[in-house]
Amino acid sequence: MYRTKFIFLLTLGLLSPFVARALTLDEFLAEVQKRNKEFQGLGTSREAAEDRRAAGDLGLSPILTLSAGYLSDEKQPQTLGTKLTSSQYSLGVAKEFSTGTKASVTGNVQQVQVANLPPIYPSYFSDYSTGSLGFSVSQSLWKNAFGAGTRLRQQRQASAATLEKENFNLQQRQILMGAETAFWNYLYQQEELKTRQESLERAQRIEAWLKRRYRDGINDKADYLNAQALTASRELLLATAKDLVRAAEQSLRGLLEMKETEALPPLKADFKKARDILTLVDGGAGKVVRLDARLADLEAQTKSLGAREVQDSLKPDLVLEGAYNTNSNVQDSPSQALNKITNTDIPTTQVGVKFTYMFDTDAKMSQESLARKEALAAQLKSEQKMIESEISWSELQRRYKELLQQISTSERLSELQMARAKEQSLKLSRGRAVTSDVINSEEDAATTSLSLNRLRAEARKMEAQSRLFIRVQE
Repeated sequence: MYRTKFIFLLTLGLLSPFVARALTLDEFLAEVQKRNKEFQGLGTSREAAEDRRAAGDLGLSPILTLSAGYLSDEKQPQTLGTKLTSSQYSLGVAKEFSTGTKASVTGNVQQVQVANLPPIYPSYFSDYSTGSLGFSVSQSLWKNAFGAGTRLRQQRQASAATLEKENFNLQQRQILMGAETAFWNYLYQQEELKTRQESLERAQRIEAWLKRRYRDGINDKADYLNAQALTASRELLLATAKDLVRAAEQSLRGLLEMKETEALPPLKADFKKARDILTLVDGGAGKVVRLDARLADLEAQTKSLGAREVQDSLKPDLVLEGAYNTNSNVQDSPSQALNKITNTDIPTTQVGVKFTYMFDTDAKMSQESLARKEALAAQLKSEQKMIESEISWSELQRRYKELLQQISTSERLSELQMARAKEQSLKLSRGRAVTSDVINSEEDAATTSLSLNRLRAEARKMEAQSRLFIRVQE
């Protein structure tokens, strides 16, 4: 038992470094993609969009037909017998091609029996079998001429599938952007908590020092009360910082879908390191556009193809049709008729042209007008989104550049304020400074430090916004 316990503790000790290993930003986002069910659901929906596109060609799949039937007819004139029975069997395959061509092959076998056939007819007419093998083909010469309509449908469905997948891609990117924002917010709250704790410790040291001086009669009570108020305010700010850290943790738990009993993995990242926004945009060379503008462009393309498809479907139709059937002679049994089914001695041939035209009713004209106006509206929306995208990208770069300059200035200011607070504390310990100056310098140092961290967090969050932009070929 002790040996088993020792092995268990040893294994736990070996595994604990891996369990507690801090996650980088990329590792954290990978965990979000693996754990978050909404993200996974969007990925499945993207796959379903491709399946929906492929399913659009269902009408081009070969179709097998198999039929069997029995007929009993007693309404025959007496000169043709008193009752006719017939058994029919048919097997066929039909296929529509992307060229608009429809072809089919059908084999038929029929057995006929006639009761009380008059003697004037040959005896084999009372029980005989026939068979035929038919080939038919048709080709549209106007509507869907040589597959033009089919190709339009395929292009529209491919464009619609791309639009649908990019829409899910946008939602996934929004989840990742939110996750990265939560990641940096958590680290910022940790930094703020650390800063608040250090500020409280400095305030407590000032309070302890003034307390000794007050007891020794060197300082008056007002200075001591001022120091106490400073400590109390720092304690309140520390409590607020702890609450914000807890809220940030809950946000991370929601993204990772972790239970309260599960330990949140520690996170690590260079909070102070800036990233080049241009390198964070996905895609190769090309114009940077916002994803919603890309979606509007894809929607305009889809609507345009849909309008052309509607226009093609409302065209008159001229179809060239042809059929060829082999016919077996009258045979004694169905098996003999089946053996003679490929007999070409007495074929049946048929060639024809069929024209169809839909009159120009209000419904027809409205259908075409509807598709055309929807395409125009989508195009106008796309153009507006592209303008907004260019402004948004330019503004993001400008704001990011300004923010980096503010961070640089804030860093210098924070260093000066911390040095000033340190010197004021040193002067106070030598009795050469006013207590209020020390407290004010402490407040300024804490405020500038927090402002610097807040600016850094905003820069990291602004970098995360680049996830909503991609590069596309113009």
